[in-house]
Amino acid sequence: MRDYEFHDIATRRRFGVVTLIFSVFFVLLLARLFQVQIIEGDQYRERSRTSFTRAERIPARRGEIRDRNGVSLARNVPTSSLILMPHEMRDGTLREPLLRRLSELLELTHEQVEEAEDEIIEALRSDTTWQPVTIKEGLVGDQCPFDGTALELVADSDAPDNADHSHQLFCHVCGLRHEPIAAGVDKCPHDGKKLDFIGDAGHRHGSCPHCKRSFVFQPICPQDGALMTAVDRNLLCPVCKRRFTNEVAVIKSKRTELKGVQIKATMMREYPKGWDMSHTLGYMNMVSREDREESPGVYALNDKIGRSGLERALEPVLRGQNGLARYLKGTDRGVLREYDEPQHGHDVWLTIDHRLQRAVRDILRYQRSAAAAVIEPNTGEILALYSQPGFDPNQWSGRLSPSVWESISANPYDPLLNKAVTAYAPGSVYKIVTALAGLREKVITPETIHHCPGFYEYGGRRFGCHAKQGHGPVDLIKAIKGSCDVYFYKVAEELGMERLATYGRLFGFGENTGVELAESVGLVPTRKWHNDHTQLGFQPGLTLSVGIGQGSLTASPLQVARSFAVIANGGKLIKTRIVDHYTDPDGKLSQRFLPVVERDLGLSEVEFQQIRDGLIAVVNAPDGTARDVADKTILIAGKTGTAEAPQSRPGADDALRAWLKNDHAWFAMYAPAMAPQVVIVVFLEHGGSGGRDASPLARRIFDAWKRLGLYKPVNVDPHLGIPEDQAPVEVDPDDAGGEPTEPQEDPP
Repeated sequence: MRDYEFHDIATRRRFGVVTLIFSVFFVLLLARLFQVQIIEGDQYRERSRTSFTRAERIPARRGEIRDRNGVSLARNVPTSSLILMPHEMRDGTLREPLLRRLSELLELTHEQVEEAEDEIIEALRSDTTWQPVTIKEGLVGDQCPFDGTALELVADSDAPDNADHSHQLFCHVCGLRHEPIAAGVDKCPHDGKKLDFIGDAGHRHGSCPHCKRSFVFQPICPQDGALMTAVDRNLLCPVCKRRFTNEVAVIKSKRTELKGVQIKATMMREYPKGWDMSHTLGYMNMVSREDREESPGVYALNDKIGRSGLERALEPVLRGQNGLARYLKGTDRGVLREYDEPQHGHDVWLTIDHRLQRAVRDILRYQRSAAAAVIEPNTGEILALYSQPGFDPNQWSGRLSPSVWESISANPYDPLLNKAVTAYAPGSVYKIVTALAGLREKVITPETIHHCPGFYEYGGRRFGCHAKQGHGPVDLIKAIKGSCDVYFYKVAEELGMERLATYGRLFGFGENTGVELAESVGLVPTRKWHNDHTQLGFQPGLTLSVGIGQGSLTASPLQVARSFAVIANGGKLIKTRIVDHYTDPDGKLSQRFLPVVERDLGLSEVEFQQIRDGLIAVVNAPDGTARDVADKTILIAGKTGTAEAPQSRPGADDALRAWLKNDHAWFAMYAPAMAPQVVIVVFLEHGGSGGRDASPLARRIFDAWKRLGLYKPVNVDPHLGIPEDQAPVEVDPDDAGGEPTEPQEDPP
């Protein structure tokens, strides 16, 4: 074969190899293009879109909360927030002076500044620089942030020589504010009260016991020794008398030197009735990492969430669903590309009557620690639910200051605890359970007589009765009327712990009441519970204690109210509820809640009449334990209760130690006795006695209930079937609460 033929064959072979290689590359290229454009096309289109667009969340309007008459209890009000854009904060040498300047203008603590800087750095690291970082919410403008009143410009030319009211000192470490005062002054310049001084000569400072303001002689923080900054406040709220600076105006006037700083109009949660509904409504605050992990994709870093009360319990209903707007990226907001409409939250209408709620608060305002529940016995609707002391939810929803937190956390009477749904020893109000159990289990009959000498010997131990002289021979009605412990000791002994526990649960003790709030279910103890949770295990004498509402038994005021509703409505255990219905953003009814009967105890006529007549006698008989509660026109049935509950706390002062030694005081009632329309329960933590201390307060709540027109007259003889010695006594309501004579009330 000639040389050129060999050369031609080699050339063709090389050409074939090259062609094959190019063919393989071409096939691979086609496969990659198919993968990118067809298989992964949506993913890459999304990446391309996000590279040239930015997303902005459109907050949904949070639903409002109203009482049964439409009175606004929680609403949204416009406010201003200060935000920073992280993409303009890349230069750390410019960022730090800017944050320092904002700290001076807006009285931010070092901790707040550090948190803002950490958020900016995180945004830069995660390439989310178009998401704004909120520095401060609720900037003060020309209205009071607490009550919405227009602020007034004032001068202090007429202020006393010892104080400049517009001048304050702010600590950037602890966040507390103090007022300067001249050396040698020992009285508050605001109210003239004598100041209490603390500290040594170098760091001596005073506080007013009346207005709670703090005064210093030099700009050194008495809390941490830091040098404080002077702050001028020239705006005064004519209602709450607080002093402010127009922060919005200050920021706008400094805008040229505050690069990347913006004022954004937002909505803030406001509670117009403040303290009246604090525990029921709860409050909102910033979402936590745990909240975001529990609800992925629902909350952004700067969102708020309901933290307690109905704001927490009904968060999904109130919150709604945020919308989304996408813009082409640019120096300004850009061109709108897509817009998803937000779905606003539902409005919530409560069964609460705010007028009655406010009256209950006024009645309990002088109590150190107390609670009250007012419910409708046939529907379970809660008309009022109050816990004392309370707090201002407005201060906890974005405006909480260190001074407010300090005052709340230092309060020994637990202002944040909702005592209306917290369990305590119920005392003798629990005797309705023991009474029904005794009748139904045929341990007693209406005619059964037990003799009370003032004590009961059992197991080598003497169990005393509150009436040390004894009640003598008593039947069931007299035992309820006089709250005879010995009678119920004997009934409990024959019943035993397990049967007592069974009837306690029948009345709803030891379980949720159905209310939409977080609540304590309390405890109905059994033999097993004592064996598992107590050092000595079950002892027979424990049954006697439970029979009179003592021992390990606990129940909340709302549970007690529900148990008395069982007697009032003839035997039905109804779920309590505080929500009546929801309405959608257009105001249309979206869901209504109806009464739910959990079970019917099937009270016989004898059982019902015996317990009812005993409760009527408590209030209306001349020797009843709550005879001062009797009404001239409406027959009331009720039961006093006093529970031993001595406690001790480390560091308690003499006054607190004395208070902790007192008994819990209870009073539960319903009226009218023959056709009940309302159940009222008053609980006073370490408040003394049920007959002397709690029952007069319940009577005042009952008077308020009538005065507000909530009583509906019925065509029933109020004294039908009531013996003459149990007929209502003539007592002037204005005299209710006077000192009763012996026997005073039921036992611990």
